[in-house]
Amino acid sequence: MLVGDIMRSDVKTAEAEDTFADVAKIMRSNGISSVIVLEKGNKLAGILTERDVVNLVAAGGDPQSVKVAQGMTRRHLETIGPKADIGEAADRMVSLNIRHLPVVERNKVVGIISIRDLTKWAAEELSTGHELPDIARSQKALRAASELQRQRQLS
Repeated sequence: MLVGDIMRSDVKTAEAEDTFADVAKIMRSNGISSVIVLEKGNKLAGILTERDVVNLVAAGGDPQSVKVAQGMTRRHLETIGPKADIGEAADRMVSLNIRHLPVVERNKVVGIISIRDLTKWAAEELSTGHELPDIARSQKALRAASELQRQRQLS
């Protein structure tokens, strides 16, 4: 199974000059926990997650005035291609302790995959009665979700 088969292509985006509050509203209204930040030409500039919003507020920052550019993840931003195996996506999420990977093809964001997407796929794969379910990839996705949860509890 490939990343492109289960990624979400309806990516919610923001610009670096938007405020944290603007992005938090996008997250809430769409029931998501990350927003991709784009620069001109739809190129990936960064990602802002719920954790970034919580860290800003906990540090006393004002989400109404602080710009996304001041707190988004941009350095060492990890991406994955749509033709990558979902097992690779799961491994990278665990090794980097991240829950979201922007999917990039030809320098353009074409989707996003999250640990939630992987666990949903694995649960469906194992429970829908496929004649030959993809047990190995399903187990890898579920182990990744479990490991990320354990890492979060330790930090």
